[in-house]
Amino acid sequence: MANEVSRRDWLKGGSTLALAMVLGNSRALAQNMAVPGFVPTPENPLRLGTNENPYGLSRTARNAIIEMFDTAHQYGRGRYGELTEVLCEIEGVEAKNITFSGGSGEILKTLGLITAVEGGRVLTADPTYHDLTRYAERRGVPVTRVPVDDTMTIDLDAMRAAYTDDVSIIYLVNPNNPLPTIMEKNKLKEFCLEMSKKCLVFIDEAYHEYVNNPDYETMVPLAIANDNIMVARTASKIHGFAGVRLGIAYSTEPLIKKLREFMTGSTNQLAVAGAAASYRDTETQDFCRRKNQEALAITYALFDKHGIEYVRSNANFVFFKTGMDIQEVRTKFRDNGIMVARPFPPFTDWCRVSMGKPEDMEYFAKIYEREFIGS
Repeated sequence: MANEVSRRDWLKGGSTLALAMVLGNSRALAQNMAVPGFVPTPENPLRLGTNENPYGLSRTARNAIIEMFDTAHQYGRGRYGELTEVLCEIEGVEAKNITFSGGSGEILKTLGLITAVEGGRVLTADPTYHDLTRYAERRGVPVTRVPVDDTMTIDLDAMRAAYTDDVSIIYLVNPNNPLPTIMEKNKLKEFCLEMSKKCLVFIDEAYHEYVNNPDYETMVPLAIANDNIMVARTASKIHGFAGVRLGIAYSTEPLIKKLREFMTGSTNQLAVAGAAASYRDTETQDFCRRKNQEALAITYALFDKHGIEYVRSNANFVFFKTGMDIQEVRTKFRDNGIMVARPFPPFTDWCRVSMGKPEDMEYFAKIYEREFIGS
């Protein structure tokens, strides 16, 4: 069925066509409880472990990607100018302050590579996202990790105290991951301005679009106006580009040029065309945010009902205390057709669960009560 769908039919869209394509695929591409007839199994589970957008690409992004097929065989920069223009308008920056990558992971790893080539140490929080630190360590770069505070928030005062003269990059994730907490905006600004006089301060804002917290603020304006500050974003989360790959870096022109010089890959034109459409599509983004809040409300209600300790989210995932080893928890969920996240030491009796559709979280709650509460 899917192979027989014409370009015209795809562009027309329609729920009947979409459902037929989902059910006609043996791997059940739409792995969620909102799909009629879908039954999660250990082999084909609900994907609640990788912080993906369960709604996938918007229709506008899909159409833009399909239209790009006509010139995808040609070398060139495709829709780069269009995407740059869209982002400049959204963020209030100039083209010289932006560069793109094949997912923000490429930006993180490139900074790890620069540190390995030029020398120095990485200073970061613990736990936090690992792409930069893991890549750097494998190339001989030492890493200093500072534990989060009692509220499970990145401790900026402790980060200051841990700074040494050989630190060349401070890596901060805001909101953090796997802990969906944020750093208070004024404290973070002060920290960035102070520490950027000593080394590069790099802020990973992968979950920026999900945040609804007055204590949060993006550091993009700071990054384009001050030396030694850089911000990364990704289209992998609210835009659903996890498999399409599109990352963005914001900084001053010299730092952007340096990042480009060390990058070994390039961004494909299909991703750029789709992103240009997706970033304009605020209606779909608003829909995804509303649904994420619905899913979070279901999850909070479950944990509140049973007195389970958890970290309220500024993103699209929750971190909760299991009271048992995470591997045992993962096995129990997987046996019931739910994939939750990997272990995050030292919190080995905690679990990160990504938000699926509200229907998915209802199923998650049902399985949780049956397997861990006995009700």
